[in-house]
Amino acid sequence: MNRIVLGLTALSPLLLAAAPAARSGAKGGNDAGILTVTVANVHDARGHVRIGVCTKAEFLGESCRFHAVVPSEPGRVVARIPVQPGTYAIAAYQDSTDAGHLRRTFLGVPRDGTGFSRDPSLRFGPPSFAASAITLGPGDHAVTVTLHYF
Repeated sequence: MNRIVLGLTALSPLLLAAAPAARSGAKGGNDAGILTVTVANVHDARGHVRIGVCTKAEFLGESCRFHAVVPSEPGRVVARIPVQPGTYAIAAYQDSTDAGHLRRTFLGVPRDGTGFSRDPSLRFGPPSFAASAITLGPGDHAVTVTLHYF
């Protein structure tokens, strides 16, 4: 339980810098593409879904260079995020109260849905970067992240 608390606590600052629309730190270049992130299993229309596309150094840290915030909708939401080729892990959570951080119970369990690329197990805390990592080449890509509610 403590590992879940510590790791998922790190998830909320990861996405705090994201603005209400898809934004990116992408620099121009011929290899840049669009990553379409579908976040599935959104329980309701409250708040926003925050998405971070993170390098290994950024994963579960303060912020990710590529990120988006989109209004929650029951079922799924989609964000189109400009990215450079590379290896990333995607983290997402539903900020149902627009608190700007991941809310937790007194035991540290997330109150809102959280998910990562490649849908790794969250039983003993947040996944490693390797468990969530995807490699993007030049051009456009699509990935689905499923939110899990505890």
